Amino acid sequence: MTISTELANFRIDNACDTTQLPDTVWLRYYNDGRDVLIDRIIEEKEDYFYNEIRANLVSWQREYTIPKRGELDQSWNPMDWLKKIKGISIKFKSTDTDFTKLDCSVLENLDYDLLSYDETTRPFYVTSDNSNFLYPTPTENITNGMIIYGIMYPQLLTLSSEETLPDNIKKAILLYVAERFFTSQKLYNEATIAGNKFQIELSRIAKTLSGRNQWPKTITTPYLNYLA
Repeated sequence: MTISTELANFRIDNACDTTQLPDTVWLRYYNDGRDVLIDRIIEEKEDYFYNEIRANLVSWQREYTIPKRGELDQSWNPMDWLKKIKGISIKFKSTDTDFTKLDCSVLENLDYDLLSYDETTRPFYVTSDNSNFLYPTPTENITNGMIIYGIMYPQLLTLSSEETLPDNIKKAILLYVAERFFTSQKLYNEATIAGNKFQIELSRIAKTLSGRNQWPKTITTPYLNYLA
């Protein structure tokens, strides 16, 4: 179901028209509420938005810009924002079949000037400003020679977009929209009710996600050789 269809249903459910709730205003409310929900989900289980990005390596280029929300990828498709980097792996040679995982470092932990690490035998990366800096510097052009493992912040939706979040999460966003809409119409009681329901939904969704990852349990195998 597209966002424009959701808008049409919202107008029917809340008896409002295009004058009271223009398309552009609705979309802003929806994306604002969606971001609030995404932030809460990441706070509870950031790996819900885990993804992997492949990028090209350029010979003698050590700085690689971190994707921003809405930027186009190599195939001209809009990208999500890379909110958090969990790891980077690269190929050093175009003939490599495997990727090498880079260590993560910060300037304060390095003993020497950065340029001296072009000969390092312990590859690493440093994230500064809006870029990743690779050491040693790649010496070949390698298509898809880098993989970034990270937490991706979904891009803003348009009226023609399809919602990618589950239906139960989408319902919470609509409560946020209702709160903003009722406030704009000075229907403060209705806004308060919708806002309270939205907060309840936030807590419910967080609780639902809290058990999403199933970690293996450590089991100690008893020593039974003495019975042989």
